[in-house]
Amino acid sequence: MKMITIGKPYITTENDTTYLRAPVHISKDTVRVYLEKTAPLKNTAWLTAFDYPPAVWQDEDCNLWFSAPSQYAEYLSTERSNAFVIAMLWYAMITESDIRFEAPMSRKLYDGLTQKLIPALMQNQIRLDGPVTGEPIECAGGVLTGMSCGVDSLYTLHCYDRPDTPGGKRLTHLAYYDCNYLLPFLEPPYDINAIYREKEQVFSHIIDHAKSIANHHDLPLIVMRSNLDEDFYRGGRIYGSMYRFLACTLALEPLYSTYISSSSGHDSNMVEASLTVPTQHYEGLLCDCCQTETLHYVTSDDASRPEKLEALVDDEDVQKYVAVCYDTGPHGENCGRCYACMKTMIPLDIIGKLDKFEESFNLNKYYSEREDVYKDLILFSQRPEASSARESVQQILQLANKYDNDAGRLFRSIYDAITQ
Repeated sequence: MKMITIGKPYITTENDTTYLRAPVHISKDTVRVYLEKTAPLKNTAWLTAFDYPPAVWQDEDCNLWFSAPSQYAEYLSTERSNAFVIAMLWYAMITESDIRFEAPMSRKLYDGLTQKLIPALMQNQIRLDGPVTGEPIECAGGVLTGMSCGVDSLYTLHCYDRPDTPGGKRLTHLAYYDCNYLLPFLEPPYDINAIYREKEQVFSHIIDHAKSIANHHDLPLIVMRSNLDEDFYRGGRIYGSMYRFLACTLALEPLYSTYISSSSGHDSNMVEASLTVPTQHYEGLLCDCCQTETLHYVTSDDASRPEKLEALVDDEDVQKYVAVCYDTGPHGENCGRCYACMKTMIPLDIIGKLDKFEESFNLNKYYSEREDVYKDLILFSQRPEASSARESVQQILQLANKYDNDAGRLFRSIYDAITQ
C-alpha cells in the first residue's frame, strides 16, 4: 500500500537551535515507485540510485525536521501538520501515494490542495487523511520574504522595503531557507556526507552575504534549515523548490501573516502545470492553494529578469552580493557559465553595467568568451526541457532591441545565425 504517514509535530532544542520535528514513515511501495518515477527525470541531480532509502530510516525516531534560531522557538508551529504535508506533497503526488497525518491541517490549506492543486497536477488524485480545522492560530503579524541573494529575492526586497509599500506589506523579516539542496552537475561515485559538507561550505558564504544585506536594511534574517533533501528527496531541486520554500514558511506560521513570494518573472502560460516541470511555471497556483486562515501569500511583481536587473543595477549590495549560480564555487562565487549566470550576465552586458559586478563574476573570462557564452545560452534554450531558457532568450532579444548597442547587436546576430 502506497502511503506517507506524518506523526504529530514536536519541539526539541540543541544549544541555540530549536527543531520542529515530526515522525515520517514512507511505505516500501511508495519508495519503489519514487525510484521508478524520478530516475528518468532530466535537468536535475538525483542521489536515489546510490543509497536509497537512507540508512537513517532504520532509526525508530526518523524525523523530518525544520530548524530555526532558538529566539524564534515560540513561533515554530506544533499545532498544525501544514508544513510537513506541503514538504512531502510532491513526493506523494509523483508516487500517487496518500498522506496520513495526526495533527490538524488548516481547512483553507486542505481545501486548496484537494480541490485545486492536486486536481490540476494529477489525474489519479491522492487522499489527504487526517483532522482538519478552520480555526486560525495566534499570529504575530509579520511580513516575510526569502533572501537567497538571487535576482528575484533582491528585487522583492527593492519593492517591499520602502515607506510607501502599499497595503501594510512592508517587510519585517528576511529568511534564508537551507533545505539541503543537492548541488547539480554531480559525478559518481557519490559520497553523501562529503557532498553535504561541500554544500554547507558553499552556502555559508551566501548566508553571510544575506546577513550583510539584511543588516543594511535593518531587518532580521532568519536562517532556517531542514533535512528534507538529505533524508527524503535526495534531488529534484527544480521540481520541488517552491514546495520546500512554502513548507519552511509554514513551519514558522505563527510569526507572520504575509509571505511575499519572489516571482521568477516567467510566463506561467507558456508551460502546462505538471509534476515534471519546474515549479516556477505554476508558482502562482501553488501560492494561491497553500494559504491558510492565518498566512496569506503575495506574489511579487512578475517583471522579467532583464527588467529586474535594470531596477537593481546601481544597488551596491546587488553588485557585491548577487548569487545566482547553479555551480557555486567554494567561496560562494558565481561560475559565470551555467544557465543562471548566463541569463544574468548577458542582460547586464547589454544594459551596459556588467563592469559594476566585478566582485560577483569573473569578467575577464566572460569578455574573452563572450560569443561562446551567447551561443551556449541560445543552444541550451533549444533543448526540449529548457522552456524557461527559451523565454529568457526572448526577453534578452527584447532588451537588445531596446539598447541597440554592440552587445545587443552581437546577441541578435548570433541568435539569427543559430535559429535561421
